[in-house]
Amino acid sequence: MIFPTSSNQPKKGTGNFRTIFVLLFALAIFLMFLNILLSFFTPKQQAINTSEISSSEINSLFLKSVSEFYLNEKLLQKIKSPYKKEDSLVFSYSLTLPYDVPTPVFLQSVFEDFTSKSVSISSIDAMLDKKLLLKISSGGKIKFYTEIIQDTSLHRDNGSIAFILTNYENMPDEELKKLLRVPENFAFLLQPKNESVEFSKIVLDARKEYLVELTESSPNPEFTLAENFPFLRNKLAINSLIKNYPNNAFFFVNAQSTLLSSNAYSKVRKEFAKRKVTLYSTNVFTNLSDLNNDELTHRFSVEVQKLETGETKVMLLPASYFNTSIDIIKNVKKRGILFIPVSTAVKRLKGK
Repeated sequence: MIFPTSSNQPKKGTGNFRTIFVLLFALAIFLMFLNILLSFFTPKQQAINTSEISSSEINSLFLKSVSEFYLNEKLLQKIKSPYKKEDSLVFSYSLTLPYDVPTPVFLQSVFEDFTSKSVSISSIDAMLDKKLLLKISSGGKIKFYTEIIQDTSLHRDNGSIAFILTNYENMPDEELKKLLRVPENFAFLLQPKNESVEFSKIVLDARKEYLVELTESSPNPEFTLAENFPFLRNKLAINSLIKNYPNNAFFFVNAQSTLLSSNAYSKVRKEFAKRKVTLYSTNVFTNLSDLNNDELTHRFSVEVQKLETGETKVMLLPASYFNTSIDIIKNVKKRGILFIPVSTAVKRLKGK
């Protein structure tokens, strides 16, 4: 017996089709929401400045780098363009760099000045001529050219500075560790006590220097010198100081110390001299350690400006200021001013 098929019964395969349709629709909705969600967390790219800049602007930026290094005008000479068919090339130079301005250091300064500019910079070593050929283009056109020559026989001497850092004890440990990693030459001013004896070893391990300030009071009596002490006791204190700070070739006496103006000072100085150790006071050094940061920055700039050819200056600065202002301080080297060890500086002062 044959039964007729009901029209209400679903056709074969219809259920599977609906299931697939629902899954695809759900997947589309999920991908749409995922795309919206990711758009909130994807960093936006900043538009790059692709506008062409003029040869005059390129020339101005290059001359800015030259001026930052206080290079003599005679070291920069205009030359004929090596690209005769390039009408856009207006400025062509020959630049001679002295020994204390390495070519890579100068180039880094140039690159930094052009960081936000739409230019193409290329440099080629011309080995036979011992030159570096620097070419700057913008808008697909060569607009600047210079030949850089490193003259190792040319030395600038615009003076030397040695740094003594004070109040290091007030710095957080991490900042102090950071300071010890700074490659520049400097020395710490230590107060005579057991803690600084231990710190002096850390200083030497970091290949830095230190000097010790003589005081009339110390947590450790064996390091204390005073006018009213019997001379034998002062002599024992001197022996203790030299024993505990063996790598120190000179000691420091504050100009405000009563020891400096006392009758005992001449005897103390002779005892140090017998041991080939020199005493210096703040009158010999440029003391900027008691100024606030704004005054300090101004005074530091003034002292740098006053520095004469061949002159040596020893500056006392707060350790925290030196650490946070190291970039400002390092810019001084562009002037042809050398940073030298304090031990070298005091030998020069001693010879005067």
